[in-house]
Amino acid sequence: MGITQKEIAKNLGISYMTVNRALNSNGYVSDVLKQKILKYAKEMGYEPHRASQVLVRNSTRKLALFSSTLPRYFWDEINKGVQVAAQQLKAFDYEVHYHRVPELDTQAYLALLEQEIEQGVEAVALVNQRMYDIDAVIRRIEQAGLPYVTFNIDAPESKRCTYIGSDYSAGGRLAADFIARTLQLSEKKEVLVLQCTEQDLTQAKGPNINKMRLEGFLDLMNQSFPEITVHLEYFDTKLQAEEKDNQILNLVRNYRDKVQAMYLIPAFNTDFLSALETAGVSDTITVLHDLDSAALYHLKTRLLSAVIDQSPTLQGYYTVMALEKILESKQPADLPLIQIDHNLVLTENRNLIHGLSAARLMS
Repeated sequence: MGITQKEIAKNLGISYMTVNRALNSNGYVSDVLKQKILKYAKEMGYEPHRASQVLVRNSTRKLALFSSTLPRYFWDEINKGVQVAAQQLKAFDYEVHYHRVPELDTQAYLALLEQEIEQGVEAVALVNQRMYDIDAVIRRIEQAGLPYVTFNIDAPESKRCTYIGSDYSAGGRLAADFIARTLQLSEKKEVLVLQCTEQDLTQAKGPNINKMRLEGFLDLMNQSFPEITVHLEYFDTKLQAEEKDNQILNLVRNYRDKVQAMYLIPAFNTDFLSALETAGVSDTITVLHDLDSAALYHLKTRLLSAVIDQSPTLQGYYTVMALEKILESKQPADLPLIQIDHNLVLTENRNLIHGLSAARLMS
């Protein structure tokens, strides 16, 4: 048990009501005395009782999260974690809204943000995505005086309180390590890497996660496995609008008999797996990022060898909990970064990994 408000009052030689007012900001206490109480409470590890906080507050606290809509399977997994956290916080009078904004529509983004501000949102989480003018979004958040965090993609140069997500370069290195070690006994060691050009985002600012993955992959290959030949091929991003074409299929067909491994970097899992089936790819190491229903199925059929997964459900959960911690702590100080490690998902452990996030959320 941590120290109580009554014990703080006794140890400092002041009244319980004075301590209660200082810790809950619900009455007058001189600035000097308030700072003394807050400092002592922090040093002694004081943790407020959640039920009493709700009674003192007597109002609903609102949190808002923002992301894009694509790929849907990924943000659906994020939403699962968001909803678990929202349900846990509901008893403490928290309301959580998660907005998925149409791609390339900054005006829609700002309109949703403005709506949340007008309705009294107290803390915000956002993904630093290149398809929006995130600088404008952050300016409005800061203008409104709201604390905010980033999740999934960081904005380290901003005033965000923390980041909840993965190291994308590490994801690329994990893919390289798996492929290289799996090809150790192969006579030929060649791998096809599929990357997208992001033609519609040539003027975009902010982190390029696919570029980070590629850099991590190539760095490890060049440093530790120089005997492996890497064939890097690009396709454009028309597929992101769900248009169907044969770009990925043609690349897979061209390299089907030339390489012993294929690695897909961007989020076109369905198109890639369909291309592998159509082209009749077999006895080839195949790797992509993030679990969806197609990836889970083809891990079972062994058309897919491995998935580099970044636990989106946990990202959603921890993001909501980080916002709640910021509001309840009443402290503007930055929180430690919440690093979500990548999982290497194989045929043998696919069910275990898929259920792990849910189990951790309920524990």
